[in-house]
Amino acid sequence: MKTGSFWIGGKHSVLLALKNPKRKINKVYITKENSEEINLKTINKKINIEIKDKKEIEKIFVNENIVHQGIAAEIEPLENISLKDYLKNNKTNQSTIVVLDDITDQRNIGSILRTSTAFNVNAVLILEKNYNPKSKILYKSASGAMELINLILVSNITNALQLLKKNNYWIYGLDGYASETLNKQKWSKKNVFVFGSEGEGLRRLVKESCDHLIKIDINKNIESLNVSNAVSATLGIFSLLKNEN
Repeated sequence: MKTGSFWIGGKHSVLLALKNPKRKINKVYITKENSEEINLKTINKKINIEIKDKKEIEKIFVNENIVHQGIAAEIEPLENISLKDYLKNNKTNQSTIVVLDDITDQRNIGSILRTSTAFNVNAVLILEKNYNPKSKILYKSASGAMELINLILVSNITNALQLLKKNNYWIYGLDGYASETLNKQKWSKKNVFVFGSEGEGLRRLVKESCDHLIKIDINKNIESLNVSNAVSATLGIFSLLKNEN
């Protein structure tokens, strides 16, 4: 998906973008204080670096709740890999994929990308219509994870799940009303976790495409977790349990 250049802000987001050999950087704005602390010249890229004061950088993010930390970069979008190409190129015996079914909040998506990267998820699959490739809050919430994880955009989640099944993945849908719990599963080497929107949960056809519907065993006085917290809990529990299987 090519959409033209856009700005991102925040130290982690910008520095990891600078270190990504696949990411084209048009220019960087940085405060004098940061330029003395961060030697951008050590990064092996020809970058147009301009010293700006904080107020000048803040103009880029006007009306957006972005803490830019005195650094911003104008970047070009990355080419997103297709699901078919990902499956063709992924030769590992073990793989974990997170699927977001109709989740639209860009802050949540960014947070989930960050969590997925932290727990060594191989790819995150998102509905293309729900993904804003120029969202500054997405990049800030991801805190650099945009440069580190495979992001796969699809037009149809159900079709994507069927393709994953054909490639020996087991599909686990997170559902608060499920009878099975996360901590009672026997994991395969290739696992997919599907998360629905906070309001509606998994859509019917997506739910029917799952091999198992599972829930996180939480305090019965709490109805549910928000989706980014549910992803964190699921991946944290999974990373502990899979080593015991």
